[in-house]
Amino acid sequence: MAKRSFDHITNSWLYRAAKAVGDVVIISVLFLLFCLPVVTIGASVTALYYTVYRKYYKKIDNISKDFIHSLKDNLKNGIIIHLIYSAYCAVVGFNIYFALFGWGDVKLPDWYMIVSLFPLLPVIFTMPFVYPLMARFNNSIKATIKNSFTLSMINFPKIILIWLIVILAIAISIGFPPSALVIPACATYLCQMITEKAFDAAVSVEKSRGEKNEASDLSDISSTGEEAYD
Repeated sequence: MAKRSFDHITNSWLYRAAKAVGDVVIISVLFLLFCLPVVTIGASVTALYYTVYRKYYKKIDNISKDFIHSLKDNLKNGIIIHLIYSAYCAVVGFNIYFALFGWGDVKLPDWYMIVSLFPLLPVIFTMPFVYPLMARFNNSIKATIKNSFTLSMINFPKIILIWLIVILAIAISIGFPPSALVIPACATYLCQMITEKAFDAAVSVEKSRGEKNEASDLSDISSTGEEAYD
């Protein structure tokens, strides 16, 4: 009787809805927790993507283990890539500030403001795929950044949508902090609708070219790490 009652509860729509929300909260909280050291933000973003991919695309319900597994595997590269982007953005930010306000009595011409924005392009065209690639494929840091740029160029209109999702997610989290308990996982899931299609297309092209023994722009992409982990 007790087992039948328990089965009835676990099969109810209310239980399933509560579990679905709970899973989203757990994933988001793990992400926020491991972002706290700041230098681990890159590795935490990577683990977030990996966990959401395993949970909702591979249908593997092992949230905490998957998150920690990816975090450990990508900790070093995640920290390095995060520091690279942070240092680069700091320099670009100073350049933009200098273009806007000058430095003491030194003022730059108005046209330099437009010029100062151009260094943002490498960030715009690589960041949307950097952490997803790191979560899904085994590559060097150089190859990850290079392949991110290639994928962004191939999927140029779509990266605008990714940026809109990310910016909106950050804005909502800042405007209503409690939403941060669900926003990271939800935003990542939406982004994966774009990135996973891009990965599938790229891998298909790579396989086709490999069969013909032709050089590939994505030749550095290797097999996904999660396959060996399943």
